[in-house]
Amino acid sequence: MNRVFPALRGIAILLVVLNHTIDQGMIYPRSLGLISPGWEQWILYSLSGLGLFAVPIFLYLSGSFFYYAAREDNLRSNYRIVWVNLKKIIIPYIIWSIIFYVEIYLIHGRACTPLECVKQLVVGYPFNFIPLLAFYYLISPFLVIAIRKWGWVPVLLIGVLQVLLLNIVQPGTLGVAFPGWTSRLAPPILANTLADWAIYFPLGLLYGRYAPAHLAAARRYRWALMGLIAVTYALALLNALALISFPAAKHLFPLFIILLAPVIDRQQIPAVKTVENIGRRAYGIYFMNLIVLDLLLLALTALFPGVFYYYWLILPPLFLLTLLIPLGVMKLVERIQNPPIYRYVFG
Repeated sequence: MNRVFPALRGIAILLVVLNHTIDQGMIYPRSLGLISPGWEQWILYSLSGLGLFAVPIFLYLSGSFFYYAAREDNLRSNYRIVWVNLKKIIIPYIIWSIIFYVEIYLIHGRACTPLECVKQLVVGYPFNFIPLLAFYYLISPFLVIAIRKWGWVPVLLIGVLQVLLLNIVQPGTLGVAFPGWTSRLAPPILANTLADWAIYFPLGLLYGRYAPAHLAAARRYRWALMGLIAVTYALALLNALALISFPAAKHLFPLFIILLAPVIDRQQIPAVKTVENIGRRAYGIYFMNLIVLDLLLLALTALFPGVFYYYWLILPPLFLLTLLIPLGVMKLVERIQNPPIYRYVFG
């Protein structure tokens, strides 16, 4: 398995927390008209937009690790692996979703009926990629067999499906309009997440199958990939700022990052061991960070509302607290509970 992957998981969760901190932390200052449309927006959008890379890397790494674990084309043994992985994501997902629903009810008065809460769980609110990850785990033993038999062809077909779904659920993304009846072809529950991220778990499986060839190609074309990342990210930023219309850009630059990611030099990542330690707790941070962030913002708004006039000074400590509080909670539970309980709570 690639030595840089644990660090990539850590980078991904750091980008999730950064994205949420900026997006949620700007709601109150924006309502007060404190954010000017100039360079401040450019910087905020540039930093927040890096979060688009996070979910693709989680899915890609999950696919890679599953292919590594599924050494045989034996459905029974591979589904044992599936069951272990599902327990580690579904149980924490249900626990933290319920905590989130209770928190937003108590703090914001946003209630849901039992049926509405179940529907939110099924579609992935607020942890939107978990149902997609569970779906891929369920079909992954068959995908492994297909990739071992037909190579990159199944992944190409999934990529085509993603492109078609993207233009169905987000009309105009490709610059063409599909007939209205095509909306009936979008699968229930997973249509939006498949449109955004369908390709990445299969790409991880494909990397597991062809790792040496992929590494050689990525090293050979790394400068071209870096150029494509820079160009597509710049286009995605310009689109977000409504300076151009190119909505497909935000779906392109994560793909080029994923293709380049396996050849990143682990030793060149700053504080790599710390980043890897954060990566080992990525799912726990993912499940807790929105709740922690919401409570921190509530406290700031209630106790120090004027502090948002200096939001540039608030964002860095807000980011650190949103990261460090979940880490502290997990370390505390790790000390006082046995490991199985820890895994079922934090993933």
